Amino acid sequence: MTKLPTLPASFGPALRFLRKRAHLTQDELGRRVGYSREQIARLENGSRFPDLTVVAALFVPALLMEDETPLVEQLLKLAGNTRATQVTPTRTRHMRGQQISNPIVTPRLRVHTPPTPLLPLIGREAEVSALLDLLASERLVTVLGAPGIGKTRLALEVARAARPIFAHGVAFVSLVDVVNPADVPYAVLRTLSLTPVAHQSVDDAIADYLATRHLLLVLDNCEHILDGASFFTAWLECAPHLKLLCTSRVPLDVYGEQEWPLGPLGTPDLAQPPDLEVWRSRPALQLLCARIRAADPAFTLTQANLLPLATLCIALDGLPLALELAAVRLRDLAPDVLVQQLLTLRSNGQPASTWLQQTRRNVAERHRTLQAAIAWSVKRLTPAEQIAFARLGIFIGGCSLDAALQVAAAEPEILVCLERTSLIKLQDERITLLETLRTYAFEQLTASGNLADCQATHAAYYTAFAQDVFNGLQGEQQAFWMERALADHENCLVALRWALANKRGETAITIADSLWWFWYRRGLFTLALELLTAALGLATSDQSTRASALNGLASIYLALDDYTASLDCHREGLSLRRQLGDHRGTATVLHNMALTAYMMGDYTHALAWLDESIAADPTADPMQAWAHKGIIALHMLDLEQRPVLGS
Repeated sequence: MTKLPTLPASFGPALRFLRKRAHLTQDELGRRVGYSREQIARLENGSRFPDLTVVAALFVPALLMEDETPLVEQLLKLAGNTRATQVTPTRTRHMRGQQISNPIVTPRLRVHTPPTPLLPLIGREAEVSALLDLLASERLVTVLGAPGIGKTRLALEVARAARPIFAHGVAFVSLVDVVNPADVPYAVLRTLSLTPVAHQSVDDAIADYLATRHLLLVLDNCEHILDGASFFTAWLECAPHLKLLCTSRVPLDVYGEQEWPLGPLGTPDLAQPPDLEVWRSRPALQLLCARIRAADPAFTLTQANLLPLATLCIALDGLPLALELAAVRLRDLAPDVLVQQLLTLRSNGQPASTWLQQTRRNVAERHRTLQAAIAWSVKRLTPAEQIAFARLGIFIGGCSLDAALQVAAAEPEILVCLERTSLIKLQDERITLLETLRTYAFEQLTASGNLADCQATHAAYYTAFAQDVFNGLQGEQQAFWMERALADHENCLVALRWALANKRGETAITIADSLWWFWYRRGLFTLALELLTAALGLATSDQSTRASALNGLASIYLALDDYTASLDCHREGLSLRRQLGDHRGTATVLHNMALTAYMMGDYTHALAWLDESIAADPTADPMQAWAHKGIIALHMLDLEQRPVLGS
């Protein structure tokens, strides 16, 4: 057996020794590992610090044999010692646990339950405990971290653990689908299953409900609705037993907020000898192995695959989403090949290898880290799959299979591939994307120059969908259509707001006209008032739809007891119906005007408009109009009209 040489005591001379032993020039070694001659020279003279992942994945295979494990360990230790001189100590915050007292439970009040995670949380036990301790003393806690770092999953675990502590449970509100900060209350309203009454604003409905609750409200993905954080403090002020746990990429920047940064999962230390028992306990490697095992139950972590898998964990910065994506590729590639391909791709593009360092970085840098992991997965799709994935980024809150086909041109086989690569989730015939992935897809769609066409197609699809919702909510399958409308309400809002922004009057008025009854049923009067008014402010050649939308707006005003505005809408709609020669529509508007006058106590106009309604469409059944005339006659104590009702 050949005796192995002893390496020099520092990394640069050791690298030079191994290069010369392999009879390689600096140019030749550089070509093998993707470095320039100057970079190799700087490593050897100590002016450049080695990257442990690159050394393990690229330099070791280029310079050492499989049976030279001691030399591998020596080289990695030397590289680690060199980098250790640049490490800056970080401060650790210690938290003292406190007991949270329960107020008396009111049995009749609903107890909220957060969603149950499908998989166990790996490597975050200390974080869960710390957050529970913090919630004992603080009322507004924000978990901060990079995209894909696991904020949502951690919040779900804290919510599950905190459920017995709060008398009225834990409500989990996902804000990922909320586009405008002003829409935050509507998302909370839906989660709490509240329906405001006609004279009650959404804000008041939520405030009244929370005032007496001992509740933990988890608000997930707040970074894009920071202007809506004022709602959070308002709720806390009116509800003394309410606590909020938020997740965000950036602080909410409101008074009383306790920021809690979430770091990456812990990774193995490549500067130490590869120890199977020690390294397998590191959270990042635990997660990666668990996801590999989910696809391949026969997988086992061994001494042979330990180093490349550990290197991969560090190269992906311990970010859970990146590890999830990597696990999918490990079904097709050996670990050492996979990590070499990843690092080679990075060396030829963005980001630079320096972002692999395990030091605290700002959000933008972590965003690039995750984007690189996503791009690395997306680039391996076929061109048709890449196009479909990018177009799926147009949807907010997911979409149906039909919408994916019509808007994103995503055939079933393409969707199966995208699901297999963990880029989308397909469940109950509905497609969803993690928000980080959806954002990346949308950015790719924008960069491709196809965004405008895709937005127009999306708007056309949800215009037709909204019309189906309106008809469905008046038919025999109202529960079914209410569920569908709730699932795609955000997509409808996106389509409507796109039409408003681009002055597409016909599209905007059609969508608003089709949704007003849904908004009315859900108690969303303020939203209906805002969007119907905005849509009717645009020009359109479809006067029939405009007249219908005016009727919807008049109904919203009536629910809010603004009788004058309601009649103004009806008068404009009546004029349009008469211009169109629409006798049935004219009769309907006159009937609605009569009902408005009746609610105002103006019985004279009410009776007159009912008479006009009956005369406007002789082919219609006048029974309802006569019934209302009878009711008005009773209120007027004009009993002589009663025999007329039976004629």
